[in-house]
Amino acid sequence: MDKPFALIAEDDRDTAALFRHAIDMAGFRTEIVFNGQVAVDRISKSQPDIVILDLNLPRVSGRKILEMIRKDGQLSHTKVIVVTAHANIADSLLEQPDLVLLKPVSIDQLTGLMSRFKLSIKSQKAIPIKSEPVDSSTGLYNQPFFKNRLESALKQAQEIDGYLFAVFLFTVEPENGNDQDGPQHLESTLRDIAASLRGMLRPTDTLARFDPNSFYILIENIPDGNVSVTIANRIQTRLNREIMNLGDKVKMPFRIGILLCDYGYNDADQIIADAKYAQALAMAQGDEYSKYYYQFSVKK
Repeated sequence: MDKPFALIAEDDRDTAALFRHAIDMAGFRTEIVFNGQVAVDRISKSQPDIVILDLNLPRVSGRKILEMIRKDGQLSHTKVIVVTAHANIADSLLEQPDLVLLKPVSIDQLTGLMSRFKLSIKSQKAIPIKSEPVDSSTGLYNQPFFKNRLESALKQAQEIDGYLFAVFLFTVEPENGNDQDGPQHLESTLRDIAASLRGMLRPTDTLARFDPNSFYILIENIPDGNVSVTIANRIQTRLNREIMNLGDKVKMPFRIGILLCDYGYNDADQIIADAKYAQALAMAQGDEYSKYYYQFSVKK
């Protein structure tokens, strides 16, 4: 079923990632834009149900975007939540938002607010995600939440010409097929890798673990396949260096399957299946530093 759509216009990636998590949990499809001009284009074309609006956006200010929304009859159903650290600025707005939130905003506060927010009659009903969204050991996202993000990325690819996103998959295996120090040692290693990944990727990248020793990474809105290969190289080089400190406990090198995605996919399950196929091909390569880069052909 289609979800109501929330556009997050926020130029700080940490803040945007926090907002997206909270609004995803509230049952919305989400998209992040980092400057005001892109926000104007997306609002005009997608007519979102809710806009989470920072007032201090580059190129076009949030104040002007709010005025544009209020003057456009086709956006009469769009709710606007202004998020700002300056209460006096919000009080001086010529056009009034539906709600003003003062930073800092907590995840629980925003999730609860979105769950209670009344949308227009034409909007789809938001169904909150009730289950815990993270893997209990590593703190990374689990499979249901990762699939939720994939579905949002796929929807963006279907709406925006040339939009690409990439899925990386790699598996950490104990040396000789087993962990001689037992599962606790392997779990500790996986937690260390999860912490390293958080440090080298952007807050808006989605990291997940839902196969026993495998890590999934979703990178949204990339310009071309070369960027995905560059990112995979950086991940592999840094993690190989860090895993080397574990001696003979983990197989090295691991290899990353890279899947570049466009609007041609049908659903998240198909994307995950192809990511596993790409990683299997990467594992079959003989070169020590090889990765398999798999490009999906656009369906005509």
